[in-house]
Amino acid sequence: MTPNTTPMMKQYWELKKQHSDAILFFRVGDFYEMFHDDAMVASKILEIVLTTRDKNKENAIPLCGIPYHAANGYIQKLIKAGHAVAVCEQTEDAALTKGLVKREVSRVITPGTIIDPELLSAKENNYIVAIAWDFKIPIQKAHEIGVAFLDLSTGEFQFFLADSFEEAENELSKIDPKEVIVPANNEGVGQFLQAFTMRSVAPFYFSQEASYKLLRQHFQIHAVTSLGKEGHDLISAGALLAYVKETQKGVIGSITSLKPRPLGAFMQVHPLAQQHLNLVPKNKKSEGTLLQVLDYTTTAMGGRLLRQWLLHPLLSSAKITERQKGVTFFYENISLRQKTMSLLKEMSDMERLIGRIGLNTASPRDLAALKNALFLFPEMIKIVTLATSQEDTPFLIAELQMEWDSLDDVAEMIDRAIVTAPPHSLKDGGVIKEGYLAELDHLRHFQKTGKFMLTEFELQERQKTCIESLKVRYNSVFGYYIEVSESQIKKIPADYVRKQTLTHAERFTTTALKEIEENLLGANEKVILLEQNTFDTIRQKVATHTGRIQAMAGKISLLDTLISLAEVAHQNRYICPTVNEGLMVHIVEGRHPVLDKMLTHFVPNDTRIDPPTETLLLITGPNMAGKSTYMQQVALIVLMAQIGSFVPAESATIGVCDQIFARIGASDALTKGMSTFMVEMTEMSQILRHATAKSLILLDELGRGTSTFDGISIAWAIAEHVQKLQARTLFATHYHELTQLAKAQKGIKNYHVLIREWNDEIIFLRKVIEGGSDKSYGIEVGRLAGLPQAIMMRAKEVLQLLEMADLKSPLAGTADLISDAGQILMSVPTPIHPIIKRLSAMDSNTITPIQAIQILAELSEEAKKMS
Repeated sequence: MTPNTTPMMKQYWELKKQHSDAILFFRVGDFYEMFHDDAMVASKILEIVLTTRDKNKENAIPLCGIPYHAANGYIQKLIKAGHAVAVCEQTEDAALTKGLVKREVSRVITPGTIIDPELLSAKENNYIVAIAWDFKIPIQKAHEIGVAFLDLSTGEFQFFLADSFEEAENELSKIDPKEVIVPANNEGVGQFLQAFTMRSVAPFYFSQEASYKLLRQHFQIHAVTSLGKEGHDLISAGALLAYVKETQKGVIGSITSLKPRPLGAFMQVHPLAQQHLNLVPKNKKSEGTLLQVLDYTTTAMGGRLLRQWLLHPLLSSAKITERQKGVTFFYENISLRQKTMSLLKEMSDMERLIGRIGLNTASPRDLAALKNALFLFPEMIKIVTLATSQEDTPFLIAELQMEWDSLDDVAEMIDRAIVTAPPHSLKDGGVIKEGYLAELDHLRHFQKTGKFMLTEFELQERQKTCIESLKVRYNSVFGYYIEVSESQIKKIPADYVRKQTLTHAERFTTTALKEIEENLLGANEKVILLEQNTFDTIRQKVATHTGRIQAMAGKISLLDTLISLAEVAHQNRYICPTVNEGLMVHIVEGRHPVLDKMLTHFVPNDTRIDPPTETLLLITGPNMAGKSTYMQQVALIVLMAQIGSFVPAESATIGVCDQIFARIGASDALTKGMSTFMVEMTEMSQILRHATAKSLILLDELGRGTSTFDGISIAWAIAEHVQKLQARTLFATHYHELTQLAKAQKGIKNYHVLIREWNDEIIFLRKVIEGGSDKSYGIEVGRLAGLPQAIMMRAKEVLQLLEMADLKSPLAGTADLISDAGQILMSVPTPIHPIIKRLSAMDSNTITPIQAIQILAELSEEAKKMS
């Protein structure tokens, strides 16, 4: 600041100091203005004009601005660019204030604290996460990592304690946080930031004592042990609560509960498996995901719940069966399903509505939307009651009926006070119903009579002055005034007081007009103020029922999700699988759920994995034949079964899987300087460390990142190890030598993708049958891929030469020679070099020394030429 800094700019700097890490949206009239560095940064990102304040002075201040009513779109751009936005509002009416109006920052918007519906994806949660561990050690070496995560827009608040950094990362990959809060000033932060380079990370100071204290205060409990065992998980929860309280200026009424997430209750779908199975969209342009196939939800709440189910399949066969029965009920009752879906289509996003109400940001239309949603409850409960009156009512449906809360008191409270179709902003007026508040009705009546008084005054003045063109008008600068054209000025009475002179007219006022104006404008201001106060009171009353509304929103979400799974089963010809605690996976005529929708004709396949007799399925066949599709299909069917969904098959028996692993292709670790082979081995190491007999493992072309025989050796050894683990495994490979494993190891079965040769071409039949493949068809696949004919012909010539050389794999027929240690002894024959041929043809016992010297000289010259 300089000595000449204006009062408004002094006010700006005081607020900017408090929010130095955010771009300050400084409200000036109908605009949010940004100054100095904020203006220069924002103007580039928002693509708006950068100008200056006080252009005629030295050291002009950079300035840019946006209309306040269009702020959300601009805020979204800044958030996506990695910036926080501090929203500063005028807390006084400029028209009623002399001098500088007061301003305060109402909230700070960060990637994880967005609550505006225009900035959020309707069917995705917007999570912010806090992490806590023993700060004396790097996070990657920690054995206890506390993680808390919150969706501020809905109030969902959970926590868990991970045993390792890997476990924490696995869960975080499903949570997909938009912002991560980490402890400031400790050694582990650097490594953590590196692990989360694609997320917005906010270092934030917090301590165990402060975290526990805030949790006790917010949830009004005597000890944090009522929430869970004292540890890093509750520390992270307290830290997250502190951060959100700071950014929201203490208004966090939407957070009514804190729940532990029981990681042990869910299948672990590891990050690579999530990626390779294409479970959920990575962005708005993503297509071909399992979620897109299964999502027939009609509410945003149901869509978010279905996404959570998909990323957290159940481990309890009993709970899975409960969900299946709920889906089956709506699958079999088509009329009931359709009626419920039609009601759900009219249902607003109650979770986010009550979230905004609890954060004091809800508009009049938000309360009206909540009321309209609650008005659907009577018809909804009729459907649920009808369901529970039938025999064999599923537990989930019966539980809905028993715990149903009609919330009619909340709906009536809003309906009595708020008009049916309120304006978006309170400043527009007309929000509170007539008859709700006597004082407000009286002021509104005066507004109507005041306007009539103005009309009467105008008529009287025309008659009094004989000026037919005389008019009473209003603007925000001069208020009410009498306007008379220039030609009629001579007729103006002496009691008229001039207010403004125009080119062709004059403007006046009188004592009588001033009196009407004061009464009328006073009434307008009182009406707006009274409506605002009344609305705030109603909003606060509704907020006291946040917990009840959130509970019912959860029940509507459950209903919507069950119906969605029933609808997708009906549309796509799915069947209800048998799920048990065994190890068998038996699928008859299974189909890939995504490709089955995308292709006009998908070839179904059977699968049988039944440890210990059938544990590892070794699948051979050329590229493009469908090996990867087949493996993904099995994993997706297992996963669908464990969320309670029906599956694309003729029949299926699924033994619950505790984890799904996938080692397919080269991941993004290549961009971190790791070779393809190193990536393969690192990922395999993680799989082998964590897999159990109840896991499902997908391995595709393992070992291709190194030389042929090294690759075969490692693939062979890994297959043996996985077999010893008894983990259910699908192993696709080009190494036909590995088919010998089935002879050496019990539990390994050979399968191959059926190929037909016709007129020197191959036809992919997409059928997986028992037995090993003895050909790779690599050259034919190259032709299908469009390689030039000359290369194809040369490749066949080379192949014939190799076959004539009888270069058989050293593994063929030698499975019995493999040692107990799993080592493979190989001797790799190579084409004979001409020099070696001459040397091998010589007989050292008969050759003379001179001949030997002569031959050596010739070979030496020949070697020099070749080098």
